[in-house]
Amino acid sequence: MRFDYLFSYWIFFWYLLYFFRFTKYNPKFVLICAVIENIFLFCYMIYYKTYLSVIILFILGMFIIKIIPLYLIWNTKVKRKDILFTFILFFIYTIWLYINNKSFYYLYNETKQVILNKKYFPSTELLLKIYNYFKNK
Repeated sequence: MRFDYLFSYWIFFWYLLYFFRFTKYNPKFVLICAVIENIFLFCYMIYYKTYLSVIILFILGMFIIKIIPLYLIWNTKVKRKDILFTFILFFIYTIWLYINNKSFYYLYNETKQVILNKKYFPSTELLLKIYNYFKNK
């Protein structure tokens, strides 16, 4: 699964733009929603007995791309324009999936494969490669 097929990475990119003041739209609302969604996904991983290494890498990835960014902007205020921008960005993301012949059903199945077949999300796979690189040095 490519990074650009997961909305989480779009959110993280938006956070970076906001944090470095390239945009005035605050991603706090969508980061909160993403953390809640990841908590449910974490519960599914526990329920289906996903490998501990996959769960640990998932949690680490969640901290890096969602929880730490949320913590760093926690004291900011969410405005109506920020929530509206969330929906606009999600619409653009949906169009991006359509252009690439991907559907939400595809994403659901890929996520299910990660959980049931003990595979990795793009961020967890990257973290695993980094770990293995330093482990073998």
